[in-house]
Amino acid sequence: MKMFGDAVILCGGKSSRMGFDKSLLKIDGEYVINIMSDKLGRIFDRVSLCANGSGKFEKFGLPIITDIHNDGIGPVAAVHSALRSCGSQYVFVVAVDMPLLNLELIRHMMQVLEAADPPPLAFAPETDGYLEATHAFYSINALGYIEKQIDAGNFAVNKILKGLDAMRLDEGISRSFDADLTMFTNLNYAEDLDKIGGYNCD
Repeated sequence: MKMFGDAVILCGGKSSRMGFDKSLLKIDGEYVINIMSDKLGRIFDRVSLCANGSGKFEKFGLPIITDIHNDGIGPVAAVHSALRSCGSQYVFVVAVDMPLLNLELIRHMMQVLEAADPPPLAFAPETDGYLEATHAFYSINALGYIEKQIDAGNFAVNKILKGLDAMRLDEGISRSFDADLTMFTNLNYAEDLDKIGGYNCD
């Protein structure tokens, strides 16, 4: 099995803070999904969308992973669905509201994973003590643990990462690639769009 091959953009979420569907955001007239998939396609064999099965994503021409748990339990459901559907040892997952990807950082994370012994079940950047759970690599070997947590009603993905004893990328290393950590910016509120020239028109 290939170590790296799959990247999955998580398109779920209710976008309640934004006020409209974040998955259809545009930056300078280009869909965020297209921007992200074009970038990720430079280093991954396959870029997929994890969504709730809605036909609104078909226009992007990307593989769509249907969210198995379509009951509002959060990003852990999308991570679970991605791991069940992908065919590489590690899957890189990133939220659709984190469009400012830094490919050099992601490549660095891949190099760290290649050298890790033993290989971790997950690998996520840490910023101010917080694990970036929706900008992380997950091993297919974590699938069983994640399924048990979902069955037990434990949906907090950061707690699940701790339970997996996830490898952490030191914040100082992340800042060596992007001093302001803009690559971890979440577009949660409409005013956040002003910072990057983004808007929604669908």
